[in-house]
Amino acid sequence: TGVQRPAKERSTDRLCLVRLLRWLTLVIALAGAARAKTAVFRDGQILLPVFVAAESVPEERAAAAELVRVLGLMSGLAWSVRTENDDAAGGIYVGRTRAAAAQGAPPVAGSDLLELKAGETGPDSFRIRVGAGRVLVEAASPEATGFAVAWLLQQEGGVRWYVPGPLGEVIPRRAEWTLRDFDVTRAPVYRSREIYDLSSPDAKSWAERNGLRGRLDYSHALNHVFLPTTLAENPSWTPLVRGQRYLPATVADYHWQPNLALPEVADFAAKAAAAVFNREPGRASVSLGINDTMRFDQSAATRAVVEPLRYFRGMPDYSPLVFTFMNRAAEAVAATGPGRYLGCLAYFWCEAPPPFAVHPNVVPYVTTDRSQYYDAAYRAADLALMSKWQASGVKAFGLWEYAEGAHFLVPRVPLAALAEGVREGARRGARGYFAEVGAQWGFDAFKVWLLARLLWEPELSPAELADEFYPGYFGAAATPMRRFFERCEEQWMAQAGPPDWLKFYQQEDQTLLFPPVVRSELRDLITAAEERVRDDPVVAPRVGLTSRAFAVTEAYARFDDVRRELAVFDLVTGANEGLAERISRLRRAEEEFRARFASAGRGDLPAMTSVALGPFLRNDPVPRLLWLAGRKEPSAPRQILRTAGAEEVAAWRRFAAVIESGAWAEAKNLTQNPVFADRAQGGPEPEFLYPRGGVWPAVWEVKAMPTETGRVGRVANGPTARALRIEGGWDTQVFQWVPAVPGRLYAATAQLRGNSGPGNDAGLFLTFLTKARAVTGTHRMQSLPKGLTAGWRDQALAEVAPGDAAWVGVGLGASRQSAGDWLEAASVELRGVDLGGAP
Repeated sequence: TGVQRPAKERSTDRLCLVRLLRWLTLVIALAGAARAKTAVFRDGQILLPVFVAAESVPEERAAAAELVRVLGLMSGLAWSVRTENDDAAGGIYVGRTRAAAAQGAPPVAGSDLLELKAGETGPDSFRIRVGAGRVLVEAASPEATGFAVAWLLQQEGGVRWYVPGPLGEVIPRRAEWTLRDFDVTRAPVYRSREIYDLSSPDAKSWAERNGLRGRLDYSHALNHVFLPTTLAENPSWTPLVRGQRYLPATVADYHWQPNLALPEVADFAAKAAAAVFNREPGRASVSLGINDTMRFDQSAATRAVVEPLRYFRGMPDYSPLVFTFMNRAAEAVAATGPGRYLGCLAYFWCEAPPPFAVHPNVVPYVTTDRSQYYDAAYRAADLALMSKWQASGVKAFGLWEYAEGAHFLVPRVPLAALAEGVREGARRGARGYFAEVGAQWGFDAFKVWLLARLLWEPELSPAELADEFYPGYFGAAATPMRRFFERCEEQWMAQAGPPDWLKFYQQEDQTLLFPPVVRSELRDLITAAEERVRDDPVVAPRVGLTSRAFAVTEAYARFDDVRRELAVFDLVTGANEGLAERISRLRRAEEEFRARFASAGRGDLPAMTSVALGPFLRNDPVPRLLWLAGRKEPSAPRQILRTAGAEEVAAWRRFAAVIESGAWAEAKNLTQNPVFADRAQGGPEPEFLYPRGGVWPAVWEVKAMPTETGRVGRVANGPTARALRIEGGWDTQVFQWVPAVPGRLYAATAQLRGNSGPGNDAGLFLTFLTKARAVTGTHRMQSLPKGLTAGWRDQALAEVAPGDAAWVGVGLGASRQSAGDWLEAASVELRGVDLGGAP
């Protein structure tokens, strides 16, 4: 009408128009999205056959075969892999096919694993495009095609592989499967991803389906680079140890390092690595990792590099030596071609970066036990160490993680700590990862699956992954099973005492983390889970894995509880009441433990395996008690064993018999200098590795890992003239070997005292060797009780020499001593008695 409306009304109209347009846009988009669907199968019909190129490689065909296997189980239809031809239209095209090439370039691996150029995504990357009735699956390398197929099935099809074998496979049954249209390219953050030990066929398949693949070499290698024949021709390359050249006799001998200070040693290693690269042009790295020993050269050339001696985490810091060698070798190898890396280990005596730049083509794997993040200072120091390696000059580094299940009889699931290590390592430039696990599948299913996921996407939330894992794997039992593992993690992270690399590894004190009240709580959670899935044939066996594994924990803990009672059993008053009953309980508990362990190891997927039981059973308290009882009444030991029903233990029975016969008292002591009265002519050698020194006893052999605080020496406060004291020991042994007679009973006695914290083993040991100096029979060690043993304590061990024994050894051992731990011995003796009772 020509009349101007108010501005407020005009504004309202414009707002309504904008809203209308947005609504129409949304409707159009939703309509398009509804049409943008690609059906794979529907109504009993295969709509998208699976194709590979006529010139496909084995890895691509294997990926296609896996796809049709899963599709068959998902749909109930008979799928097959077809060869692409000119008539092919709609379908799933796996690998480098003409159909994929027509739609654009595939992912590009590049020639340098750690330094990608523009447009490169790495060898394990893949691209999947869905639309117009086609699914195009292609990867940067043939072996990554399987990763692409597995991702498609998991991300879009709900398929999961939680643990190896049929028990861990989840394939939802569907009447139809329709994919949204998308175009996605994925690449893992960690370029090399490994979890040990996944060596069985089912475990290897599991690793492939979950995206694991090692592309970097870095582990112990120098014994294979410097062969005995090479060292014999170049004796100066061998290590000088305590004034003598050490020449390994076989390749299998790895207890040495070459003289890493010599330029010609690095030059030889570089030529050996270059030869490998020339033979295998696609290889990303060659390992020049140090051997698994601390037996480094001690010559003037080496000392000039490492002195004045520094320490890192209490150990001598040999990083200047190791990375001088690595830099020299890397410089030479880099000149032979691009993208050639040398892997190595930042391990034990060389964990810290050296005080100079490391060559960019060196890839060190930093070996830290991140399960020790329960200690805030340890965690902070480790994150700082990662940052130092990031700034060290390398293009990338790796993480070696001690995520052990193996060698533990208790749940070891510090999941948040392990996840943080993966995440923070990635943020700081870690691109390789190796987890030393040896999974106990009753305990470690989520741990291993979690790590595999995080190595592709470190920023994933562990809590969200738990939300996915527990319902998917444990079904109706998800809530109690999740709480079970959370409670186990709480116990680990709440532990007392200082952090220690591989704390409790093969060590009986791991049971202290799970006292009876906690074990009862955990068993109740498993029982609740079992009740929820009792009639579920798929999930019940999964809960059963954890139940059987935890039954081992419970049985061993009960055995260990009785053993600790016997270790402090008081015979001072002369009364033996209760001793036979406790020995009987010990035998029954050990039998139950062995039975539970055997049960847990059965099946295609064992609940628990990879555990050597010797270290957990070697601490034998019974001979000491028999000896103490026999000193008061010689016939008492046999009567105690008879009452306990434990006479079938040959060593105990024989020891009791010789005590009663009096032959023990008449037998000759086989050790020399048993009370440490005589001092050795020299001290620890080389002196620069033992700054705290000590006066060593004559005759006794001392093997002590050098540490910043370690000391082995005679002290003048024993009940006799002298005693021997060990403190600050990482792995210290003081021993003698004497000839052994097979079938003879040998018994060792000692007077000991000291302080022993959790994780520390300190006590008397007795062991046997063959003529070839290989350990044979049962190695025994009788440890001091935990805590302070202020007064002198009589210890005794007895064992029968096996048929192939040539030597018997007796001595003192102290390992993993923390601040405040110490061990003193006033005397150590060894006697042997024949079966007939004659000395």
